[in-house]
Amino acid sequence: MVTPETARPVWVVTDSTADFPDGLVDQLPVSIVPLIVEIEGQSYRDRIDLTLDEFLGRLRRGVLPRTSQPSAGTFQEVYQQLLEQGYDVVSIHIAATLSGTLNSARVAVQALDPGRIQLYDSGSVSMGLGWLVVEAAELAATGQPADAIVQHLDRRRRDVRLYAVLETLEYLQKGGRIGRAAAFLGSALQIKPLISVREGVVEPVERVRTFKRGIERLLEVARELAPFDRLAVLHLGAEAPASELREQLQALQPDLSIPFAQIGTVVGTYSGPGTLGFAGLVRGAG
Repeated sequence: MVTPETARPVWVVTDSTADFPDGLVDQLPVSIVPLIVEIEGQSYRDRIDLTLDEFLGRLRRGVLPRTSQPSAGTFQEVYQQLLEQGYDVVSIHIAATLSGTLNSARVAVQALDPGRIQLYDSGSVSMGLGWLVVEAAELAATGQPADAIVQHLDRRRRDVRLYAVLETLEYLQKGGRIGRAAAFLGSALQIKPLISVREGVVEPVERVRTFKRGIERLLEVARELAPFDRLAVLHLGAEAPASELREQLQALQPDLSIPFAQIGTVVGTYSGPGTLGFAGLVRGAG
């Protein structure tokens, strides 16, 4: 029987759609594989080759980026190095319904050692994915074996909550990720859609008429879900409302550290500029 005393150490692999706040995972056993965003014929690695200011400027000029998952070869290089260093791998990724990233990882696993690499579909994105990665990596750092980490993920995946208010549904629609939020199409232009992501599906929650009302609804939802074990404020080019949202969420749980998570170029391609929301793990049995 494999126990923490006899198991190989574990390293966690994820992808750049996790949108980690700066420094959050720097001291944890985590490797991040970047997705690719293509803008005007040029390819960039998400969160590496293009600043968010440059990205936002192009979005606001009407440029529509395209995104693609990492190649199987990229994953294979990362996995191979970790296996050679003696690690087992738990690889946690953006929902398979939203990206082909998990499929690329699966091809790489089959070319290596499927017995030492466990793939995991987070069912989420941004810090919905990110918080699962953080908890997995914290367990890995304490010497927990891969199977125990995956069991923990199975419990915690049920606790993931992600809500956001968007300036428009245009980006989700053009990018083909609109899901059930298509029910909001045809609304008056001034309507701001409040959405959630659950089990890999973009779900419509409510139409709000102003961004201020959107913040109020986010807070109301957060109060209904509280308490949280982990919570982050998400935004793309919405610093002032993000600060307002964080301040009020902090009042809800004063002892909880609530970082800002800047949405990256890949997730931002679909959410669009001005996105504001939160992602957290509600208090559960995990």
